[in-house]
Amino acid sequence: MLFTGSNAYVADNSGGYIARCVKLISRPRYRWGTVGDIFLVSLKKIRSNKKVKKGEMYRALALNVRSPLRRSGHQLSFHLNSVVLLKKDDVVPMASRVKAVTPFELRAKGFRRILTMSAFNV
Repeated sequence: MLFTGSNAYVADNSGGYIARCVKLISRPRYRWGTVGDIFLVSLKKIRSNKKVKKGEMYRALALNVRSPLRRSGHQLSFHLNSVVLLKKDDVVPMASRVKAVTPFELRAKGFRRILTMSAFNV
């Protein structure tokens, strides 16, 4: 589960490094989100010479969460919370490459483009 106020690593090449979750957008009455939910994040640490800025607010898709992801018959868990930055008012990613493992649950939620940008799908 990814709560508001928790930190997550940015798993794409947009230039962000660490983001803090400010608000859960996709499910308004929930306090926590899971894989495939959209958050409003603030960038806390960035890489140099990139198009994103520190302290700016962006939309982000939760890609990996530390709590177990339950599937039929087994569980899948990741070591880090990670997000992918999205363009404003879209579901289009800001970057051109995803560096983290992406779960197949994103396909049912309409994020097929992020699945094709990733090298590893689980």
